[in-house]
Amino acid sequence: MNTHSLATPSSVDVIAADALRMIRERGAQVLNAIDDGVFFLDGAGLTIFVNDAAVRMLGFTNREIMGRSMHELTHHHYADGSAFPNEECPILSSVTDAVQQRVGGDTFWTKAGAALPVDYTSIPIKDGRTVIGVVVTFRDISDQQRLEEQDVRLRRERETRDALRESEARYRFLAEAIPVQIWTARPDGSLDYVTRRVADYFGLTSEQILADGWQNIVHPHDLPATVERWTRSLATGEPYEVEFRLRGSDGVYRWHLARALAQLDDEGGVVKWFGTNTLIEDQKR
Repeated sequence: MNTHSLATPSSVDVIAADALRMIRERGAQVLNAIDDGVFFLDGAGLTIFVNDAAVRMLGFTNREIMGRSMHELTHHHYADGSAFPNEECPILSSVTDAVQQRVGGDTFWTKAGAALPVDYTSIPIKDGRTVIGVVVTFRDISDQQRLEEQDVRLRRERETRDALRESEARYRFLAEAIPVQIWTARPDGSLDYVTRRVADYFGLTSEQILADGWQNIVHPHDLPATVERWTRSLATGEPYEVEFRLRGSDGVYRWHLARALAQLDDEGGVVKWFGTNTLIEDQKR
């Protein structure tokens, strides 16, 4: 038997030992090269390693972190600002209960006191049944949250626009079904909508009425009083009501009762006028 060969490590053993030593020596470099934050806690929950990404995201120096409780430094409050007790901390439960935790949408706090939205994983490291430490990896999800909030905002805006279009479609259908002339006007009194019934009565297109206004279809004798009453309502926001003669598509002037109410904003300013013209020729006669 060659006893010398038994005492001398084989080339495979040497390579394996060198590889293991390299891994130990290079481990910190590897962890410092990744973008996720990483820190190790010992069996008492105190920090024994923190990588460069964690230092950068949290704002603490390596000296300020080492040997300290990361919970007290950066996990001490919930996102709403209420205190986060140690016994409720999932990371510390990995230390005390050997439980692996994967938590999404939590909050770490930076040295400057800013909330840092994070997803994190805490994994206990055991020697037999004894927890000798915990490795925690976390990721800044601020951009992800902003995108999600933007998606929610855009979805709500789309839903609001769709609801508005649906409501407007119902309003227009209802307006066309009512046997009176219906119109709306801007705060300054200029028409911005008339029903088809209005256009048909005057023998004009809706576009012509909106562009030319209504004064040229009011009987000349009724126009001054009509303008005076409408001007007063525009200035005061009070309801508008007047009787006047309007010229139909056949050229005949017939009596109408015009009414309009102002839609007001929270400060009492006029947002829009909603009005109707009702034929009262027979009543006048």
